[in-house]
Amino acid sequence: MGIASKEILKKALRGRSLSRNEARKIYLDPAIELFDLLCTANSVRKSCTDGHIELCSIVNAKSGNCSEDCRFCAQSARHRAAVDTYPLLKTPAIVAAALSARKNGATCFGIVTSGEKIRSAEEMSAIRDAITTIKKKAPGLRCSVSIGSVTGSYLKELRRAGLDRFHHNLETSERFFPRMCTTHTYRDRLKTLTAAKRAGVKICCGGIFGIGEDRDDRIDLAFALKKLKADSVPLNFLHPVPGTPLGSAAPLPVVEILRTIALFRIVLPTAEIKVCGGREVNLGAAQRLIFFAGASGMMIGNYLTQPGNDPADDLKMLRELGLKVK
Repeated sequence: MGIASKEILKKALRGRSLSRNEARKIYLDPAIELFDLLCTANSVRKSCTDGHIELCSIVNAKSGNCSEDCRFCAQSARHRAAVDTYPLLKTPAIVAAALSARKNGATCFGIVTSGEKIRSAEEMSAIRDAITTIKKKAPGLRCSVSIGSVTGSYLKELRRAGLDRFHHNLETSERFFPRMCTTHTYRDRLKTLTAAKRAGVKICCGGIFGIGEDRDDRIDLAFALKKLKADSVPLNFLHPVPGTPLGSAAPLPVVEILRTIALFRIVLPTAEIKVCGGREVNLGAAQRLIFFAGASGMMIGNYLTQPGNDPADDLKMLRELGLKVK
């Protein structure tokens, strides 16, 4: 490892902000061994967060028939993936999913709907009512929504109902975004996130990796999230689904995934870095290393269209690692 890289790692350990060039240096430098990078990221996690692991869970509250063409997504009506398709779940079903998530140790629960946005007044009202009910039946459980593009006025309405966070991923760099999606733009996503911040809602925003992007795209995403001051950053790794344009994509190497998690922790020292979709299929037995790479949380339970680990197995893993759940 060169002197310059050593000094950058020392700077990161002190919790100091890195420039893009510094982050690029330690992410791309082949002389920096994975162990050294992970040790740095883990130290940053322990010194810049409270040390606890946060668990989140989601419900696929409205599935399939999405008009957008994101190349990785199984729910797009433009692709031919075999997924369940159904309208917005009734409030009791959403609330039941939230209570189950709470029982499994989740402290944040997300209501996720397919589509570019929620269009009907009935659906908007139903989501608001679900949040209100969850807050009454599961005090302390943070509520999040991932419902596409929204107006500031509706977000304020949801905030009054008890909404804590708004989830809306940038997915990748601005440069690479048009190769991933053509039915809306990177600027559209930024506009939605800006509306959420103005409405006083905390931001949950991250991306997906293994979709054809390069390392510079990942670095650009990390610094875009730093500029946004994202509170929570979910990191997803492609789980190829047959019938989508990326259905036969090769998985990222485990070492590349761990280095990427470490990059985001070092660039975003105080953010909640959560490893979410694709964790099981991409990492297998190496899943427990995500925390040593700097992750401070993970999603438990099932994902939108793919099954996850049994929550009991994930909780057992955390106990074996001696990590405390928030």
